[in-house]
Amino acid sequence: MHACSRLDVRPVSTSHPEGFFALFKPSGLSSAGALRVVKGILSADKAGFLGTLDVSAMGVLPIAVGSATKLISFLPPSEKEYVGELMLGVTTITDDMDGEVIGRRGATGLEDAAVKKAIEGVTAQTEQVPPHVSAKQQDGVRGYKAMRGQGRLIDFCPVPVAVRRLTVLQERQDGDLRRIVFRMTVTPGFYVRGFCRDVGSALGCGGCMGRLLRTGAHGFGVSDTLSLATLRRRVQSGDLSFLTWGEKDVALLATLPHIDLSDVQWSAFGHGLPVDCDMGEGTTATVKRPDGRLGGVAAVRAGKAWPVKVFSE
Repeated sequence: MHACSRLDVRPVSTSHPEGFFALFKPSGLSSAGALRVVKGILSADKAGFLGTLDVSAMGVLPIAVGSATKLISFLPPSEKEYVGELMLGVTTITDDMDGEVIGRRGATGLEDAAVKKAIEGVTAQTEQVPPHVSAKQQDGVRGYKAMRGQGRLIDFCPVPVAVRRLTVLQERQDGDLRRIVFRMTVTPGFYVRGFCRDVGSALGCGGCMGRLLRTGAHGFGVSDTLSLATLRRRVQSGDLSFLTWGEKDVALLATLPHIDLSDVQWSAFGHGLPVDCDMGEGTTATVKRPDGRLGGVAAVRAGKAWPVKVFSE
């Protein structure tokens, strides 16, 4: 038994769709709402997304369908890529332009050097306080639910994050506000809204996020995505080739090593028994059946691959 370089593409059944694809989530629709639409289009019993996108944000939303959802909990969080807009001179309760404005000082007298220094300073920070109104939880309550259901704001503790890359693409004055468009790559758990808020705070004028486009997540880029309209057309025509298990098309599967099983090994593994494995202690790996299909997930302990998840036919 050995680690293999890639999983073969698994044929997708029109009656039981399964695999991964990337949706281009439109602005104005929540990630959960987009998922409900996707499940309806595909007539799928099971589906899940990887990495929430805010309602106002648009772009890459990786989705797992059918038995692919069983892999979600084993995939490590992914760095994300965004093109965002920083609005200096205005503060909102949600840290984006969709929320109630709670302060407007304007940003007409800012010097370019000061703005550059503030952006660089916030970019270098290794911790960030999540926005009050977010999916972040405290004591089992999500920030946005505390705000909408109880009328209170949760003060979250800082979490470790990092900005891997940041490039300013455009700056312009818009009345008393200053708009700055940027491209950034960030670690899991990073809020672009929080970044915009913190830059505005550092400058003393306040700031929030304008538009936001996610351009990359879990190996998917914008060019890999399907719109809801395109998804519907493809499904109606019987074309589900966009659903795949192949590493070549789904880089997120490359985050886990793979194990090839012989017929005898698969018979044992499929019945919940461990099989010999030469991978390192504590490794989590996907398991490939003899016919090339994904068979499950294994945890390596004491030289054996122990079944964690076994995917039925």
